[in-house]
Amino acid sequence: MNPEESKRQFLEEFLAQVARDSTLMKPEESSYAVQDLTAVTPDDYPPVEITEDIQRKIDEISAIARSIETRPALSEPSLPDKPFRIDYRRNLNPAQLAAVTTTEGPVLVIAGAGSGKTRVIVHRVSYLLELGVDPSDILLLTFTRKAAKEMLDRVQELLSDARVGKVMGGTFHSFANHILRKYSNLLGLPPNFTILDTGDSEDTIDLLRSEMKLDKTDKAFPKKNRIYEIISSARNRNKTVREIIQTDFSGLMKYARDIEMLFDGYTRYKKITGTFDYDDLMEILRNALRDHIPFRKKMQQEYRYIMVDEFQDTNILQKEIVDFLAAAHRNIMVVGDDAQSIYAFRGANYENILRFPQTYPDCRVIRIEQNYRSNQTILDFTNEIVKNARLGYRKNLFSANTRKFLPVIRKFYDQEEEAVFIVSKILELRERNISPGEIAVLTRAAWHWQFVEMELRKRNIPYVTVGGLAFHEKMHIKDMIAYLKVLLNPYDAIAWHRILKLLPGVGQVSATAIIRDIRQHDGKIPLGEYEKKKFFEPLKELMETLNRAAGEHLSVAARIQIIRDYYSPILASMESDAQVRMLDIHVLTEMAAKYEKLEKFLSDFTLEPPSRSFAGAPTPLIDESEDKPVTLSTIHSAKGLEWYAVFIPHALDGLLPSSRALKNLEEVEEERRLFYVACSRAREELYITMPSFVRSYQGFCSYPSRFLVEIDRNKYEYL
Repeated sequence: MNPEESKRQFLEEFLAQVARDSTLMKPEESSYAVQDLTAVTPDDYPPVEITEDIQRKIDEISAIARSIETRPALSEPSLPDKPFRIDYRRNLNPAQLAAVTTTEGPVLVIAGAGSGKTRVIVHRVSYLLELGVDPSDILLLTFTRKAAKEMLDRVQELLSDARVGKVMGGTFHSFANHILRKYSNLLGLPPNFTILDTGDSEDTIDLLRSEMKLDKTDKAFPKKNRIYEIISSARNRNKTVREIIQTDFSGLMKYARDIEMLFDGYTRYKKITGTFDYDDLMEILRNALRDHIPFRKKMQQEYRYIMVDEFQDTNILQKEIVDFLAAAHRNIMVVGDDAQSIYAFRGANYENILRFPQTYPDCRVIRIEQNYRSNQTILDFTNEIVKNARLGYRKNLFSANTRKFLPVIRKFYDQEEEAVFIVSKILELRERNISPGEIAVLTRAAWHWQFVEMELRKRNIPYVTVGGLAFHEKMHIKDMIAYLKVLLNPYDAIAWHRILKLLPGVGQVSATAIIRDIRQHDGKIPLGEYEKKKFFEPLKELMETLNRAAGEHLSVAARIQIIRDYYSPILASMESDAQVRMLDIHVLTEMAAKYEKLEKFLSDFTLEPPSRSFAGAPTPLIDESEDKPVTLSTIHSAKGLEWYAVFIPHALDGLLPSSRALKNLEEVEEERRLFYVACSRAREELYITMPSFVRSYQGFCSYPSRFLVEIDRNKYEYL
């Protein structure tokens, strides 16, 4: 075969491969009918593997749940024959009253979403005080300082009793800090120990990382925040660092030995300097309660009545602390909802609440199922989500609010059409006098709301983001926009500074010098003057990329693709989650697809004042001073909150549940709980939407969420 024939053969083979790849990437037209919500059944989804360990766990927890179901119903509480300042029977429903007045022995309160668990805790503290319990005997553990303060403030309002200030209330960490300082001499601890917050801990790890020269040997070595996340996760979940890396950060396995060495150095550094981090507070208190018998007895004598809020969010260490404290008097009440356990990534163990009856076989179990948040149609929908769970207690929430508004599920052609619908519906709600501040868009991941965010900005509707940076504020998006700005204006010094300092060997001084030369050479870099500099080759590659992206007839999306290909390895060298960040850049490319002019795209992206950008727009513009903003939030950040109307976009299998969870039943069940939490934030109106498909590095998602397919179709309206 002569050279020309060889070239022809290589070309044909390459084009054939491209054709095959293109065919694979295009979903067949017939598959769209199968993927419609009305045509899909649970059998159309690949089964999730159930290991022997998981099956054994399911069987054990199911047996515990069945044992609770067969227990006799609680009799109506009888209050002591004495005057009370608070009319407990009037203020509480029967289940709440039972939880408040059952003060002796272990009590598990399963409080469904919106059922008034805070009211229960407030009234129970009040009831104990009215019974004459010494306030210093009461311990109230919560997960935020704000929650503890608000609860005790409400007790103070109800009783107008100064003794409330003697109740020990706070987070697990604040309680541990208080106790370890108070009994430092008994425990042999330095009385003046200092506490490292998360930032301090990360900086300490970064110091050790630099001293070990790990930042110089490999630029892709994990950053300080990722290393701290791995170490903290291992400690909170009673696992080794290597186990956490294997299960949750498999892409970092080649750094496992170095991270283990960092963990050892971090532990020794804290001991030498007399500092504790947050996890130390938990570990030291648990160890002291376990190993120091005089200390344990003193603590048990000090706190006779213990209450724990959000028990489903406790980790193994926190559960052990509670069990040690309660072992003597056993007057412990835990309140929570296993269906809202969504913080496994922080070390929370949903089994703590499910196995409480196993730890305390004689515990009283009280279900609080009357909901004071949502209307009955939303509850009928969310009850279906819980009913299909493989792990957990059965519950059936009900409400006196019988307003009929079926949750709405809608499918759209693409993400842009989905976003237009959501924002148009928000404006429609506003016309019905529903404040934008009473509306939320809740998503599994922050990047799922990006098209909605851009549509809100386009129409000048005020919004706040929770659980993620605003799209245009993210580091990698700002980098990409800086490259585009240089194409449009080669004299943009701020944009040049940003992209030049991404080059190895270019710091503030070098960047300033290069920018000075750019100004003196009509917006071009005089490469010849930098041939002897160590950053010459990277600088040359940058200029070649910018020259290609500046092509006269290229669309905006084509320019972004050229820059994306150049920027991708730079991003990978800086961030261990570069693949996730590339999803944002993929979204940026899609947003630019309809633009031909770079100037117009950048102008729209930076959003000039509405009077200039959207003059004559048919949609009424909202002045920020008129309304509170719409909330864009991750579901994890929305727990405990509520809104009149909730939108849940991107309800596709592979996004919700996340594709990363589909190999493990426990992770799928946590995703189910996430979906439940999102839906149960709505008081009156719930909208669940999805585009026809979303393509990402994780795969091609086009099936509706499996959690929707399981729900009785009479419980929602599908448009």
